[in-house]
Amino acid sequence: MRKLLMLVAVLALTGSLASQVRYEAGPQSRQAKPEQKQGAKSAPNVAGKWTMTLEMSMGTGTPALDLKQDADKITGTYTGRYGTFELEGKLKESNIEFAVTMSAEGQSITLTFTGEVAADGQTMKGTASLGELGDATWSAKRDKTTDTST
Repeated sequence: MRKLLMLVAVLALTGSLASQVRYEAGPQSRQAKPEQKQGAKSAPNVAGKWTMTLEMSMGTGTPALDLKQDADKITGTYTGRYGTFELEGKLKESNIEFAVTMSAEGQSITLTFTGEVAADGQTMKGTASLGELGDATWSAKRDKTTDTST
């Protein structure tokens, strides 16, 4: 009987210590997670109309972008010399990627853009792959009439 009481006492003490350790570790580990999340950058809002400058080996173009944003998914249109074409892409933190497939003079070509959105969400810039036409650099500025930052 005495051994049984000792066993119960040891189990009770062990359980009490284990719950105390869990309690002490619990709040600290819960506090650490929000700190980690606070360090993560949120994606800027790029929805709206943009004027782009596209520097190519054959000259400079000024297409327009009309972007829609759903979390990290980007959709919209690219309007340039050969018309308006759908675009799709993604935004992760300040990094933006999107692609446009357009038909020009009987040929289809995919333009792929990668770049970075400025912290204020008013400008972005990067590089583009224009398929057989080579590479380019680009920059874009948010149209003042569609400023969504206010």
